[in-house]
Amino acid sequence: PGAGPCSGIMADSATKYVMGKNGQRRMKDVELCLPICAGTVSFWQGKKADEYNAHKWTVYVRSPVNEDLSPLVKKVVFQLHHSFQEPVREILQQPFELTETGWGEFEITATVHFVDEAKEEPFTLAHGLKLFHTDDQPLTTKKPVVSETYEELVFSEPTEALHKRVMPIASKPAPPSPLLPHFPTHSDAEEFAKISKARERVANLVSSIKQKSGADAGGTQVKMEVG
Repeated sequence: PGAGPCSGIMADSATKYVMGKNGQRRMKDVELCLPICAGTVSFWQGKKADEYNAHKWTVYVRSPVNEDLSPLVKKVVFQLHHSFQEPVREILQQPFELTETGWGEFEITATVHFVDEAKEEPFTLAHGLKLFHTDDQPLTTKKPVVSETYEELVFSEPTEALHKRVMPIASKPAPPSPLLPHFPTHSDAEEFAKISKARERVANLVSSIKQKSGADAGGTQVKMEVG
């Protein structure tokens, strides 16, 4: 997959297959889209703070609308600063979260590994750990510092196996996380849902036109694109 502009799941009922480099069947002219967030939530320790453990923080990967990621995501591997005893941490199930304590800010990478059916390489997100408010607000133990990055991953011509795994499944909530009250909301995620429905309607229209034109002698090929 690649990160970039995303317009939801588009499926054509007249889809044909193409063969992947490893011989797997892939869905021609189909896109699957995965909105995803990486971020951190940091709490100042207050009276419990010392020189090296002033903040308790959690880094995470989640759905921007708190949906279950398991149909597409197998695990997440976090790469912390080299000063940690175990800088590489593997999280095998949701919630994909890792909690630590420390005193300094640094960049964390989160490598998202997809389910075996996807036959796709892992995708890496980079996010900076934030321990201080950007507007010079004083630190308190009650209000955390929250920072989040929003991405949209596009699977172009996904494998037939992945398509079958994802399409029949109605979205369900992600497993509960204690950080849920602190997660940001994303207007992009709301727009994604609206655009997704519009793309499905266009896909159905394209399919209908193709079928009608295919029935005509010397039928013309129709192509429609939605930006």
